[in-house]
Amino acid sequence: MGIVLNSLVAVTSLLTVHIPHRITPPTFETPIEAVSYVVFDLDLATFSQEKFSLKRAFPSLDWTTDGCSAPVVGNEGRSFNFTQACTRHDFGYRNTKRLGQFTESVRAKLDEQFHRDLETSCATQVRTRKIRCLMWAETFFIAVRNTGG
Repeated sequence: MGIVLNSLVAVTSLLTVHIPHRITPPTFETPIEAVSYVVFDLDLATFSQEKFSLKRAFPSLDWTTDGCSAPVVGNEGRSFNFTQACTRHDFGYRNTKRLGQFTESVRAKLDEQFHRDLETSCATQVRTRKIRCLMWAETFFIAVRNTGG
């Protein structure tokens, strides 16, 4: 009886495990609508979790990235990890340029989204690391605004 009860408890505990909801990306008439959806409509966590299904949904878009182009610190440090924010920023820049939509106002909009994504990346840090992370986020944002990219 003990084995049956233990098995039943094990099975029922598996039934309560949270299975992440997968998104089904919508269909768009133009590639620029798909770019806008990926960069501006999805939150950073969804972008990170669904990147591979997004690549399958929008294979004609440029998904290449060089990560964060900060030569000394790169994508991550002790108090931050900006890999996903930099990946999405690269996606926005590369595709708006490729599609002939890159203007100064689009650049500013992409950079502001990058700034929000950087800050979102800091949200889960503990207090002291969060403060350092937010300082790094501001440094990355200022660097992108000053260098164009």
